Amino acid sequence: MVSQIENYQRLGFPSKNAYSFPAIVNVEVYRGTCPCKCTHCPVGMVSPENRDERFGNKGIDLSLYEKILNEVSEYPHASIRIHSVGEPLDWNELGDALMMHRNKSVKSWVFTSAVTNNRSLLETVCKNTSIIEVSVNSTTPDEYIEAKGVNAFRKVCENIKHMRQFIERKGLKTRLIVSRVQSLNKTKDDEFVQYWKASNLVDDAFVRSHHTYNDLLDELDTGNTQKKYEPCLVHWARFNISADGHAIVCFNELFKKRLDSSLIYGDVKSQKISEIWQGNKLTALRQAELSSDYSRCSFEDVLPCKDCNSCQPLFGDRQTSEHQIKFIGGSNA
Repeated sequence: MVSQIENYQRLGFPSKNAYSFPAIVNVEVYRGTCPCKCTHCPVGMVSPENRDERFGNKGIDLSLYEKILNEVSEYPHASIRIHSVGEPLDWNELGDALMMHRNKSVKSWVFTSAVTNNRSLLETVCKNTSIIEVSVNSTTPDEYIEAKGVNAFRKVCENIKHMRQFIERKGLKTRLIVSRVQSLNKTKDDEFVQYWKASNLVDDAFVRSHHTYNDLLDELDTGNTQKKYEPCLVHWARFNISADGHAIVCFNELFKKRLDSSLIYGDVKSQKISEIWQGNKLTALRQAELSSDYSRCSFEDVLPCKDCNSCQPLFGDRQTSEHQIKFIGGSNA
């Protein structure tokens, strides 16, 4: 029998902790509405009146969210990231879900546009979350409208300022960061980082890699026609859960009109995350990624990974979400 140490090393994991449980558990808490019309997001590219038909409109069951949270809390190295196909602040039960964090030592993360008039909800997020990432994407109102499709730059800036003041007033350890999606204009991307770091309102500012959302959007035309396929960090560090409780190969698959059942690893409603994480289907995918031999996977025909040019490389120094988590020692709840 192969020992656990030999097994995690053979599968490309850097440690037994990484093998035992994912570092980041991405949870789709909500799918539906969003105040923005982002040009870099599949939700934003669908007109608001058609989003319910395209994506549905529902939130994760709170009992399922609590089950996920409880298992994550068993692993000190792990974190939970509240994500959505839409805007998580629009989920009516977000406040109740965050209150579950109060007695859990869990590192947590909310990804939001922060386009809201509900300052009370923003304060609840600040009190019960380790990292708040605001996808402001811009440094001026005009640039914001161009990228996000709505005139909300000043509102978002005021909300960021309000959260910063609230965090400092309450003595919270919450890390407030802002991000931008990579563009073809590197000067603008660099200016974004410099602008927000100099604002004294955020703990960090960075540029997220552009993604096609598994071929739902066009690739950036950088002029580099040479493709390089690499093992994707996601399969060694992140675990993706749909609002229905399905463990899926890639969070980006949730933006598609239909989720192919072959890309589901398991059901978190009835299985443990750790069980699925070390299961045969995900193990086969890791071996395929390391060897570039996708015939190892019974679901090769529908697997997005083998043709993906937007992955987070397993071996590389790109600033990933894992980089941000290094700055927090635990939940501030």
